[in-house]
Amino acid sequence: MSFFDNNMAALSKAHPAAADAVSACTDDGTVAVVQGKNGPIPEVTAAGRTVALHSRFDPEKEATRFAGEIDAGSFDLFVVAGFGFAYHIEELLKRAGRDAMVLVMEKSPLMVRRALESRDLSSLFGDPRFHLIIGPREEDIATLLQGKSTRRTTFLTHRGSHQADPAFCANVVRIAKSYLSTKEVNIATLAKFEKVWSINIARNIGAVADLPAARRFYGAFKGYPAIVASAGPSLSRSIGFIKKHAERALIIAVDTSYGLLRRHGIEPQFCVTVDPQAINARYFEGDIPGRTVLVADPSSHPSVFRLFRGRTTMTGTAFPMMKWVEEICGERGEIAHGGSVSTNAYDFAKRLGASPVIVTGQDLAFTGGYAHARGSYLDELVHLRSSRFSTPEMFNRFQLTALPPIFVRGIRGGTVHTNQKMMIFLKWFEDRKDPDMVNATFDGAFMKGVRQVGQDEMLLSVTGDGLRGLIDGLWEEGLRGRDRRNIRAMLQEKCFEMRADLGGLIPVLKRAVALSEDLMEQAASQPRDGAKISYIIKKLDEADRAIHARTGLKDMIGLAIQRVIHTITEGHETEEGEEVLSEDARVARRSLYLYRGLLEGAEFSARVLWKMIGVLQNTAADESGNDYV
Repeated sequence: MSFFDNNMAALSKAHPAAADAVSACTDDGTVAVVQGKNGPIPEVTAAGRTVALHSRFDPEKEATRFAGEIDAGSFDLFVVAGFGFAYHIEELLKRAGRDAMVLVMEKSPLMVRRALESRDLSSLFGDPRFHLIIGPREEDIATLLQGKSTRRTTFLTHRGSHQADPAFCANVVRIAKSYLSTKEVNIATLAKFEKVWSINIARNIGAVADLPAARRFYGAFKGYPAIVASAGPSLSRSIGFIKKHAERALIIAVDTSYGLLRRHGIEPQFCVTVDPQAINARYFEGDIPGRTVLVADPSSHPSVFRLFRGRTTMTGTAFPMMKWVEEICGERGEIAHGGSVSTNAYDFAKRLGASPVIVTGQDLAFTGGYAHARGSYLDELVHLRSSRFSTPEMFNRFQLTALPPIFVRGIRGGTVHTNQKMMIFLKWFEDRKDPDMVNATFDGAFMKGVRQVGQDEMLLSVTGDGLRGLIDGLWEEGLRGRDRRNIRAMLQEKCFEMRADLGGLIPVLKRAVALSEDLMEQAASQPRDGAKISYIIKKLDEADRAIHARTGLKDMIGLAIQRVIHTITEGHETEEGEEVLSEDARVARRSLYLYRGLLEGAEFSARVLWKMIGVLQNTAADESGNDYV
């Protein structure tokens, strides 16, 4: 049997999608095989030049150097750009741990075909640690990396492959890093905020009941341009542009930029706030009454509704917990979340029907060495907290170095300093592929596929005072359409009903936790008691049916245990050392982890519902719709 037939048999068994790509490829003459001194190597012809992907003299020795530069024992996930003829992959697998994963991404199916024709790689394809994607799409990379964001990861680029196609290698590594970073951000956010979201919604339930819905404004501003003012460092260079168009376009601020705009005499028509943290409420300290409409997420910090001095409207929420609330209060209006309030503000502008949507202050980079616009609340906070041992310069330096630096193309040429967190937001905007989006940010990271226009090139048509009048009319209609007393009464009734239901569920969950602990003991014992295991599983099935029967509670409990759900569905380890357990023990531990989470979530939800009842009974609404105690 030839190298190719033997290799294809192994590749088809372990990686059928890659085998299909190899079978379907045609010879376009771009990959040739030459016999080096100590083995065959590929040569690639592209853009009028020929590149040898491995050493012409000793590719195996070169591969040893490649792998020797990596502390393989420190990592259990190796993401490699470039397959070549796999000398470097074979050497890497010799050094990687038995539980490691080596993910290799290769652009050219012809490259892999030539390797299959030239070398015996059947043992490589049979190694369960090895994974190959040919012509990788983002969804292919995401599928293989699912549940791997907590692994110790290193990103490697095969030198010869990079010389042949640097753009491909850089892009696939960027995609992999972005996916893993997003998952890390997600689980860290869930761990930090899952209960804060619930508590804030409970404390804001009176406002949810009383305030007009944001969707009242949706679709009412077709044909009007909008300027979204984020709080990036270059916002100060856009103040003149925004001020010139303050009555020619919808000005939509984010909470971080709101105070800065007001101090410059700009009164936005809308301001968007979504963050649950107390610091975000402080953006509105010292606010004075005006005509701005605050667009607030139900999970925003409750102090927002006390400190903001204007009119407030409420959006819907992405959390299923709120669905039963919206069934009573009415639909609030969806809004997309991309991890930053600026993404919410952009989506809000789109839902208004505005076109074009012009973004400013969207640096997504440390322009001038700063993270936020000079004069914004966060910038002032740095100065307020400064001392001899903690200067503003030291704080900015910390922000610049908190995450590894990434340098990307800048709006004004050259490169700018950003990091992986801001790259997530940058990708979110780029992925909109919105022909109506215009980036008029003065400086910062360049947005690929987004129309970039200098501020001095834009002059929007005059709209007069029509915008303000339209907003006032929609606001008044929203207030008149609220039967606040009846809505509050129905919410209270529902809260009492759900608390009673939880009273019956919590004992079931406590029993399921105890059963799961017994199952863990049985999974670890030798010999195992098969009859006892069957009994435990039968009783857990009964508990599952009792949980599923309470359909009205599942979503609410789920909000309080998002981290638990994410950990299990994404395949993360529930505890250190899980990877060495048997499959049965791993399943038993995850069962215990889930039931403990459900019990904690149920007990927490009961407290949240009691808080909601108290708020609904003990608060009223003033004339603007804002709650007070």
